[in-house]
Amino acid sequence: MKKSLIAVAVAGLFAAPVAMAEVTLSGAINLGMEMGKSSAGSAPGSSSLTRTLLNANYSHVDLESVDDIGDGNKVIFHYQLVAAPQAANGVNDTNRNSFLGVQGGWGAFKMGSNENVYERFMYTADPLDGALGPGGNLMILGTPGGSAFQAGQTGTNAAGGAGPVGTPQADFYRRTDNTIWYESPNFGGISFEVDYTLSAYKTNVGGTTVDPTVLSIGGKWAPEGAPFYVDVAYEVHNDMFGANAVANGAVGGTSSKDDGIQVGGGFSFGDIGLHARYEQLKYKTDGSTNGITEYKRDAYWFGVKWNLPSGYVGGEIGIANEGKTNVGTVNDTDARMYAIGYFHNLSKQSQLQFIYGRTDNSDQGTYGQAGAPNFGVAGADHDVFHVGLKHTF
Repeated sequence: MKKSLIAVAVAGLFAAPVAMAEVTLSGAINLGMEMGKSSAGSAPGSSSLTRTLLNANYSHVDLESVDDIGDGNKVIFHYQLVAAPQAANGVNDTNRNSFLGVQGGWGAFKMGSNENVYERFMYTADPLDGALGPGGNLMILGTPGGSAFQAGQTGTNAAGGAGPVGTPQADFYRRTDNTIWYESPNFGGISFEVDYTLSAYKTNVGGTTVDPTVLSIGGKWAPEGAPFYVDVAYEVHNDMFGANAVANGAVGGTSSKDDGIQVGGGFSFGDIGLHARYEQLKYKTDGSTNGITEYKRDAYWFGVKWNLPSGYVGGEIGIANEGKTNVGTVNDTDARMYAIGYFHNLSKQSQLQFIYGRTDNSDQGTYGQAGAPNFGVAGADHDVFHVGLKHTF
């Protein structure tokens, strides 16, 4: 047996080489010192708190391979790992956005895990390098208010679109697994994408079938060389019971349908870029046990980016209005967010970052700031200051 293995190994050394697709390694490490401060808020027993930490934001390592299969078509592979150099264990080397697919003049079909098009449209319009980082626009957009996991609001049939039956999920920025999607080619500046999660977490709870799925659709008009873009996106969550997760939301339920719609655009003149966006999130639960079956809220977001010889300056303002249920307005759930940042280029690969973000909540508002210690506490206001270094490779 050993001789056979040795013979096979030796034969392999002299076998004709096989052409293999080239594998590339890339990514970005974005690590910085951060101070977060939160007021006590209106929740009983809460108190103000200040803390410091290292924040890696969207640090990641990517592996890619492309195989030309002829007729203009290619097999494409991408695997992305979370990079968390500040953490000793627990969050390193976990999957983020990874796929295997086919690409050609007709577009691309991909399978894997995905930050869906609804979320990515918000990324492209955020001038602070990371929409979920300090001062990022996902502190207002894509969420009905702060944490989507409010205590005491879990339903018996709650389910997550990116995981098994469990805590309700209300956010419209999420990475879904078991996802297939199509990306169109560019038709004279017009492109679109359709993402859909398979029913991998379909189950039966107490005789009721729960089938959590996500459908995300987005289209953009950005003519080549034009100083503007316009985009629109729609996303629907089935059986994810988002209204159960938000303050004053539904409890229980046999099925749910949550949808989000956003319309955005931008315009550049010289070194100045302007962005604006409107979003409405709406949640509907059938069979709620507390009489609340619908919840919705509107939000607005404005951003500006000023390119400088040394880097750029970015700023933004987010406005979230009070939420409304089928029985009336949920008072004092509104919030305002302000953020500014300076990004200084050290080279083509390395950059210094200075970011400040603040969120002001009304008494029942639960919007947060990434890095703030009382994130999601009703009525708490938050300040975050980040000084970091980003290195791409």
